[in-house]
Amino acid sequence: MKALQHAVKFFQERYKFVLLFSLPFFVALLIPVLVSAPTYVALGGVYLRTGSIPELDLFQVIFTILAYLVSMYLIADSIVNLNLLIKSQKTMTKVGREVVKAMGTYGVTIFLLYTFMALIVLVLQLLTFDFSLRSIVLPILTLIMGFELFFVPPAVVIDGMKLWHAVKASVAMSVKKAPDILLWCLIGLFGITISEAIFLFLPHPFGVYLTLLFNSVVMMPFLLIYQTFIYMKKYPLAN
Repeated sequence: MKALQHAVKFFQERYKFVLLFSLPFFVALLIPVLVSAPTYVALGGVYLRTGSIPELDLFQVIFTILAYLVSMYLIADSIVNLNLLIKSQKTMTKVGREVVKAMGTYGVTIFLLYTFMALIVLVLQLLTFDFSLRSIVLPILTLIMGFELFFVPPAVVIDGMKLWHAVKASVAMSVKKAPDILLWCLIGLFGITISEAIFLFLPHPFGVYLTLLFNSVVMMPFLLIYQTFIYMKKYPLAN
């Protein structure tokens, strides 16, 4: 629970910086919604309708891919900046200098990771399209992948690990920190569900955009901060 307490305290003390670094999340989530792509919004997230992909022409496919790549990079960059904000507090490093330096290193690394994960999910969606147990098998496979790679972003940013070493460290650490990851999932599910339920009663599409905004500047950054503090439990002084 100490990691959760640290996350809440950090979020309250540095919320101005958190808000600044979280705004790209909202832009990143808006891009797939606003472009001509087969997407839908559920629980404050944007998802791709794989069943509609064959209906797209070549231009739409290329435009959708570019939009998702830009969106993915904005997300990766925000994740890096939030982790650097935490790192700066612990190491007394100037945030501005670290952010500029990380744009060409950590950001690209995490961008490649999430792009690879998105491609795997897409392939799994296509491979299980006609599978009768798709609704069960696909979420389980996606959950396993997310669980094993849970600590890659903080491993890359906090400890400066190369991607492959970060993946190995994450796989090993995720088993040890399984209860913390489970609590993280429950808190995230609760917060996102509550926000969806509240904004659901607002006129469409205002409710949709307000849900995306809330999750972008509150839920997503808080969960990322909480994730990093769980990772930093490996250091006694961080507790």
